[in-house]
Amino acid sequence: AAAAGGYTAVLASPRTRPVTDDPAVVRELLERARVEATIEVLATGALTRELDGEDLAEVGLLLEAGASALGNGDALVRSTAVLRNALLYARPYGRPVLLRAGDLDLEAPGSMHEGPVCCRAGLRGIPEAAEELGLARLVALARDTSAPIHVTGITTARGVRDLARAQRAGVPISGSTHALHLLLTDQAVLDSSYDTNLRLLPPLRSGDDRAALRAAVTDGTLAAVTSQHIPWTRVEKELEFERARPGAVGLETTFGVTLAATGDLRATVRALSLGPAELLGLERRVAAGAPAELVVCAPDRPWTVEPTAFHTKGRNTPLAGQQLPATVVNTVHRGRVVYGPEPVIG
Repeated sequence: AAAAGGYTAVLASPRTRPVTDDPAVVRELLERARVEATIEVLATGALTRELDGEDLAEVGLLLEAGASALGNGDALVRSTAVLRNALLYARPYGRPVLLRAGDLDLEAPGSMHEGPVCCRAGLRGIPEAAEELGLARLVALARDTSAPIHVTGITTARGVRDLARAQRAGVPISGSTHALHLLLTDQAVLDSSYDTNLRLLPPLRSGDDRAALRAAVTDGTLAAVTSQHIPWTRVEKELEFERARPGAVGLETTFGVTLAATGDLRATVRALSLGPAELLGLERRVAAGAPAELVVCAPDRPWTVEPTAFHTKGRNTPLAGQQLPATVVNTVHRGRVVYGPEPVIG
């Protein structure tokens, strides 16, 4: 699925089964990937055991086992003291710590963005203050501990503003957003008659927030765009909107979505390749002698999203029937074509 989406490497969330909170689990994941995957799979070591936000995992041993980053997935760490200790332990290793900005108490009752659309939809909302408070805490901890924090899933204009201000002040913090947040807004929930594939966490935000995210990706304030690939079965999705599990698949649509949202191929390449590679210390360049990690795309060949044609087993996408630009023709990993037909040269 990732190769079909144009990825030559992916960083897996620690929310695997079992959670990557044990060095043996990290080693097994990486070994299975080397044998079974057609692309490179990198592991994120869990910051806390079972991602519970209470007991620290052995972060040093996880990194020695091969984890490329640390994080707590989409799970928030309620205790600031626990989070600070985790960052202090992680700091000497110099690896990025991926954390989501949010507030458990403000998020718990809601299922979509709090605003006028939420009121018309009759659903309980998640205020943008949840992200603002969560981000303020992460900025303060990054400044205090000097640990490199990467904030995943920034979704609001205020979040972009606060991140940029912290970066200008020299705080070791970076951020990314999810592809669907660049394309869709909370209005889509109402327009789709409560399609549960639009039930996301963080939720889709307003049009003003979307505009700020697009600008931040284009000017580089946001270092990356992520797929937030979360496949669910019909059992988890065919429920009332508020009861459905949040998340959508994205590996095969993120490239097209990001390009459609920004209209800028260079910014899209930077957000999906160069930015993430720099964050993880990977070398990605097109030059003689460099490893052949390439994606061949047709920018003038649009395609229509058809979930039944996905390579991933998940079908939970809100983009069914939507046309996206730039078809991925070939994905080349380590000099080998891992997706698409063998190119004809000469």
